Amino acid sequence: MTAFSSNIKTGAVFILITAATIFLLTDNKPLPEKSLVKITTPEVPYTVAKSAEVSIPIFSRGKVSPAQIRHITSEVPGLVIFVNDKLIKGGFVEKDELVIQLDQQPFILEIAQKQSSLDQAKLHYYETKAKARVAKKGAGKNASDYALFVPQLRYANSQVEAASAALDYAKKQLDKTSIKAPISGKVIIANIHAGEYLQTTQELAKLYGTESVEVRLPLNDHQIALLGLDFSHLKPDSVVLPPTVAIKNFQDDSIVWKGIITRTEGERDKNQLLYVIATINNNDMANALLKPLLPGSFIEATITGRNKTELHILPRESLQAEDKLWTISKEDRLSRRSVEVLYRGKDQVYVASGIMLGERIVTGSFSNLVDGLLVEPKSQDHTDSVPQVTTPVMVEAL
Repeated sequence: MTAFSSNIKTGAVFILITAATIFLLTDNKPLPEKSLVKITTPEVPYTVAKSAEVSIPIFSRGKVSPAQIRHITSEVPGLVIFVNDKLIKGGFVEKDELVIQLDQQPFILEIAQKQSSLDQAKLHYYETKAKARVAKKGAGKNASDYALFVPQLRYANSQVEAASAALDYAKKQLDKTSIKAPISGKVIIANIHAGEYLQTTQELAKLYGTESVEVRLPLNDHQIALLGLDFSHLKPDSVVLPPTVAIKNFQDDSIVWKGIITRTEGERDKNQLLYVIATINNNDMANALLKPLLPGSFIEATITGRNKTELHILPRESLQAEDKLWTISKEDRLSRRSVEVLYRGKDQVYVASGIMLGERIVTGSFSNLVDGLLVEPKSQDHTDSVPQVTTPVMVEAL
């Protein structure tokens, strides 16, 4: 064997060994391990659907006005000699309290004159009656009524009646010189001073009663239907209880006055709204301990009407666009559902159908939810906050 052949064999063996080594190294390389990645499952707040017989609260707004307003005027002209110190803007007067006194002397003189006229009329009547008695005794069968003083006596009697009526009128005019408060109330206008001469057409003061106030509350047809307002409670013999009203002042919503719907204005405004009148009695037990609700105050009213059965009350934020909401299945997966909304309140919605008792309803607004999404439910029935965190879950990557 030559040296050249020996080298060829040596090189071939080397190549085979190298190839075998590469093959073995390549064939025995360990497989890549399966890796774990984090996928976040959103934590979704929910509330459990409950069914109840409830009365839907209807919200409205209005302005407080006095239930009673009285204008003080003088029915007789005269000189003012006294004005009550309370008869000023913001003052309070009691019913039948003297507020203005006019000079009575001219009226006293008038009464004296009328009394004199009555006395003269009576004297003339008695004289005529005496003459009629004498004439009747001496008259024949064919004596005329005039001869018997019949018309003269009738005229004398009418003179007495006229003089008596004039005297009564003069006494009433005297009584009107003492001007008294028609109601107990607060003075809002006072335009009178001692020494002025009054005319009968002049307004002297204006006051409003403090026992009760009223609020005009606009309602649409849907709200009226939900309240069950057929106004049968307004009939005198009605046994139907009127809807109740809770009143809050915009400036201090910690105070709540109680009232009732007492009447309707009977016609719609240009927006086709019907105004109902709520009356708040400041002397009621519920309101007596509160400060009075002043006229001119802007308020928010919550009207409670008849009960509705089998309604689901949900947080308003649970309702999505087009009256849809998200439910959570037993497998913790989302499903979008259409519901029948009876009424949208201030903070709640009242659902008549579309959900079942005990279902979990998503609360809050989310933009990335899809049907079938796996979620981690978080009950909000006993908490006030909505957590915005997510929990990582380890799954195997294929």
